[in-house]
Amino acid sequence: MVAGRHGAGSMIERSPGVWRLRVFVGRDDAGRPLQQQQTFHGGERAAAKELARLVAKVEAGQFDRSRATVGQLLDKWLEHIEGLGRRPSTIAGYRAKIDHAIRPVLGGIRLNKLRPDDLDARYRIWTEQGLAPATVRQYHAILSAALHQAEKWDWIDRSPARRATAPSVRQAPMKVPTPDQLSAMVRAAEEIDPVLATSIALAALTGMRRGELCALRWSDVDLDRAAIRVDRGLTVIAGEAHLGPTKTHQSRRVALDDVGVETFRRHWAYMEQLADEAESPLIDDPFVLSLNANGARPVNPDTLTHRFSALCRKLEGPARKRARGKKLTESERWPYRFHDLRHFSVTTLIAAGVDVRTVAERHGHAQATMTLNRYAHALPERDREAAGILGRALSR
Repeated sequence: MVAGRHGAGSMIERSPGVWRLRVFVGRDDAGRPLQQQQTFHGGERAAAKELARLVAKVEAGQFDRSRATVGQLLDKWLEHIEGLGRRPSTIAGYRAKIDHAIRPVLGGIRLNKLRPDDLDARYRIWTEQGLAPATVRQYHAILSAALHQAEKWDWIDRSPARRATAPSVRQAPMKVPTPDQLSAMVRAAEEIDPVLATSIALAALTGMRRGELCALRWSDVDLDRAAIRVDRGLTVIAGEAHLGPTKTHQSRRVALDDVGVETFRRHWAYMEQLADEAESPLIDDPFVLSLNANGARPVNPDTLTHRFSALCRKLEGPARKRARGKKLTESERWPYRFHDLRHFSVTTLIAAGVDVRTVAERHGHAQATMTLNRYAHALPERDREAAGILGRALSR
């Protein structure tokens, strides 16, 4: 018996001149490998050539589409969108959701057997199991995108996801710290963690995303012109940091006021002092937020999240002691996430009357309509002011 491997395929001579060719085409719902098999009659060289042809067909997506499964489609779809330049963190997030939840229950179903009611039933089961409606809608979005691509590839005539209905999601009330709470956060952080204090202040003043703050270098900061350049973000995948474009793949310029400029100046002085004390000179272009004395490595975005959460628990501590196990009042709670500092920036500007387009551009939103829809709650006072303007015009 003669056997051999050639890339994604293998060949075994079952009897003289008779070969079994196998090509890996994906995995089933249990994660087991799926293979396409073919018998070939001829010599070893001819068999290897035929196997190479089969591998090329599979890699080009030309396997038997009539027998393709949901799992095989999802694998091909991930490979496809990765080639389109999607952010590594986005791909990793999709893959985690697919492997954790979607593949185990739908991966083995053949595409031509998948029906809208199969998806509706699965959405209902996930909801009954306690998954949040927003999570189920994320799974629906992944399936919809992959099945839509299957239409384009002519794997199926019509996507069953078009006629399936994911659960509706009620928008949770946005939790935004008050200016007094924000000041308390910065003061408390300055005593124990200057890097965290600076990150809180900058997040609130600029509205930058967590990964954008972590990717910021001092060469991006122009204190003479009171502005910073935002053109990349930092993501962490499987413990490895990746510097890449911003979430919207667009660069932007963010203006600073006197408080913002002073925040940067104070932090630069802190970094110089730390480098001197550690006898580790700053590198030529250090990161603004770094836990290294020389500024060579950016702070991990998850580190900011964990330290910010710990700070909020600390600020909430005195109220918890006074409550002695009783439920805290809304004013005593500190239920904030680091991302809520970005919400603070947006809502404060909109409530102050800054036009939505300017707010959207400052915060790197892809569409001003998204800003308006997401932060409409910040507009009631502007609406009251508009009513007064119209009333005064009519009275004249």
